[in-house]
Amino acid sequence: MIKLFFIFFISTYLSVASAEQVASSHVPVAVSDVKTYRIGKYIVKIIEYNTRAEDQLVMELFVPPEYKFIQRRVINKINVNIYGKDQVQDFRDTAGVFFKNIKVEEEIIKFYVEFYVRRGSGYYISECVVDVNSGSLPEPVCRHIPDDE
Repeated sequence: MIKLFFIFFISTYLSVASAEQVASSHVPVAVSDVKTYRIGKYIVKIIEYNTRAEDQLVMELFVPPEYKFIQRRVINKINVNIYGKDQVQDFRDTAGVFFKNIKVEEEIIKFYVEFYVRRGSGYYISECVVDVNSGSLPEPVCRHIPDDE
C-alpha cells in the first residue's frame, strides 16, 4: 500500500511540475528590435539582432490583407567600393558591425552599416538602400562614406 501511495504521489507531482513549465518564446533572444512598415502595397518587417549574438539584419516582405509571405532577406554581408576597390564586408568576419538609422523614405529602406575590421584597425561606414518597389527584397546597394564626408 505504501508503494502504491508513493507511486501515486510521484506521478501527481510530475504532472503538476510539467504543467507549470512556461512555453518558450517565439522571438529569439538575439532579436533586439522588430519594426513593421507599410511600403506602397507591401508590408516590410525589419528584424534587428543584438550584433554580439547575430551579425545580421533581416527583412521580410508580405502582401496584405492576408499578409502572404513573399520573401526573406538576411543581410550578413554587403558589397561596397572603398577607395576604388570593390570589397565584400562579411559581417561574420568582423570585430563588430552596427546598423544605424534604419528608416523608410519614399518606399526605399535606408540604413547605415558601421563595419569594424577584424585584422588591423579601423572601421568603415556605408550607406545602404533596399528598393522594395519591385515586389522583392534585393541585396542592398551600398556606398562607402569617407571620413571627410
